[in-house]
Amino acid sequence: MPSDSAILTSSRNTSLPRVGTPKPAFTSSLLAILGGQAASGAVALLTEITYARLLGPAARGVISLCLMSMAFGSLLAGLGGEGVVVYWASRSHKKTSGWIPAVLFWGCLGCAVAGVLWILAYWQLHLPVLRGISPRSARVVLVGIPAAVLFAYMMALASGTERFRLRSACAALRQAVGITSFVFLVLLIGRNVEAALWGNLVGLAVGSLVALLLLRNDIRRNWRIDGTVEHLKATLSYGLRGQVGNLATFFSYRLDVFIVNYFLDPAQLGFYALGVVVSEALWQIPQAAASALFPRTARTVEHDATEFTCFILRQVLLITTLCGIAVAALSPFVIPVVFGARFGPSVPVIWWILPGTIALSLGKVACADLAGRGKNGYSSVFAFICLAVTAFLDWFLIPRMGIIGAAFASSIAYFLDALLILVALRHELRVSWRSVLIPARSDVEAYRLAWFRLRSALAQGLTKRVTPAEIFASPEGD
Repeated sequence: MPSDSAILTSSRNTSLPRVGTPKPAFTSSLLAILGGQAASGAVALLTEITYARLLGPAARGVISLCLMSMAFGSLLAGLGGEGVVVYWASRSHKKTSGWIPAVLFWGCLGCAVAGVLWILAYWQLHLPVLRGISPRSARVVLVGIPAAVLFAYMMALASGTERFRLRSACAALRQAVGITSFVFLVLLIGRNVEAALWGNLVGLAVGSLVALLLLRNDIRRNWRIDGTVEHLKATLSYGLRGQVGNLATFFSYRLDVFIVNYFLDPAQLGFYALGVVVSEALWQIPQAAASALFPRTARTVEHDATEFTCFILRQVLLITTLCGIAVAALSPFVIPVVFGARFGPSVPVIWWILPGTIALSLGKVACADLAGRGKNGYSSVFAFICLAVTAFLDWFLIPRMGIIGAAFASSIAYFLDALLILVALRHELRVSWRSVLIPARSDVEAYRLAWFRLRSALAQGLTKRVTPAEIFASPEGD
């Protein structure tokens, strides 16, 4: 097996033969994603502050409920197409193919089914867990489902082709347009939930349109109607293998929102939703690493993927733990100042959910590696186990402990999910727990080398322009 010191070496000598545009180094991809997520995160923070200051806890709770309903509808409607797009786009070496029309066919069918189910759930069955959503808000959710599916497909195509700067720019644009639209609509129709939902919908539409224009060449290359039929079964099969798990994972992560809304009032849901958003901000780095790792593993699975994934897992655990400690220490002071004193009850939620959030940061990266190897069935099985645990704990703890019980239940479910995924990863990669969790001496050397390059770049000043990717990359590239 290659030594740990080799994990930062370029894939130019070890990866599969490249066709078309050369793939970027992992470091460049990661920095591009993080840059976009930083911009999106800043706008998302501004959005949360605006919601909190202008609308208050109760309205914030209803907004969270509507967005979760839209997210569930789009996840159901997508039929796993997002993972299909990343997998097919990253592995296809053909100049032309018909898999994109096949994915869109299933997506359209899924949107129709999801729309009917939403109409039944809200207007016919009047499900108690949807209490607080107005008919006007429900109509926005209905329209938002296909918009969210399209945006997810576009982001997946950008990830699969490893055009991460484009992906980041479109994601940030979506957030910026969303908050701008919300402010405009507040002036036009007043401070209400509908203004926030319509603003989010406009952001999705604009982000999808821009991504569609920028990715038109990739779409055209894989748009062949006469090849669609032969891809229908394959795309649906791969998508459904991950889709069942995605749905279970969604409810494992977000069932608490619906149950809190069932047992408690919208204001408590607003406190809880803000605490979840703040704690899960720690997932920015793991999600960026997972997005970059998925296509890289898919194209280097026969080469250095194992050692590289272990290296990334160790760094994610270290960084996320340090950031989690900082969030726990600062939240009692920052939350009341930034969001208002009335959101003070969100602080204990952050504390209780943080341990599970840190643990699941590893699970997200491990899932990306397994998906890149075509082993996305693990996440489906484990998601159902965690869903059962979440449902039991939510129904038992929320009536007794309120939103603290919801946070505790989520933390336990997150930790269990991460543990199961890591066990599966160790089985597939045949590595030790030490390789996955404990920093190695070569990791320290990598940091030392990055620091040396940073100092050299700063010392050079204006004599030479050095990019962040050049600072943190190895001599060979990755």
